[in-house]
Amino acid sequence: MAKAAEEAAAKAAQEAKAAQQSALPKKVKSEKGIVVEGLSNCLVKFSKCCTPVPGDEIVGFITRGYGVSVHRADCPNAAPERRAGQEGRWLKVSWGKDTNESYPTTIDVMSKDRMGLILDISTALSSTNTFVSGLNSRSTEDGFAVIRLEIRVRDGAQMKAIMNKLNQISGVLQVTRPAG
Repeated sequence: MAKAAEEAAAKAAQEAKAAQQSALPKKVKSEKGIVVEGLSNCLVKFSKCCTPVPGDEIVGFITRGYGVSVHRADCPNAAPERRAGQEGRWLKVSWGKDTNESYPTTIDVMSKDRMGLILDISTALSSTNTFVSGLNSRSTEDGFAVIRLEIRVRDGAQMKAIMNKLNQISGVLQVTRPAG
């Protein structure tokens, strides 16, 4: 009789645990290496304002008709004040294990303008095996160069290595990832 009571208690505990687990949002595999909690098989797109890459802290926003837009957590478009009144449209998202081969992103370089600067930047990018899809450079009247690089990276570690390499170039003052 005591054994039957123990088995019934164990079964009740298992059922309670299963009910609790089903009440929690499930992490479901989505696409493009992103896991969207509570949703399965949904369209995922990376926001162009902050271009997140694996390793970045990210959040998801349910768009109207375009699936879930993924932003870096530090993106001004995902700031807490912008979320007010739209709480139900913001989701927890995370990077999955099988991320894409590479992700497009942007780096801005601010430097003192000089001969050979673009060559030095190209050499740094080449040494880090970085695919460059675009480069825009302009000189300012006060002797500075503003360079925007559109690149493809595997993850945050490669991004950090690229940014460190660019920061080592003579005359480079700042290397940033634009957001917003």
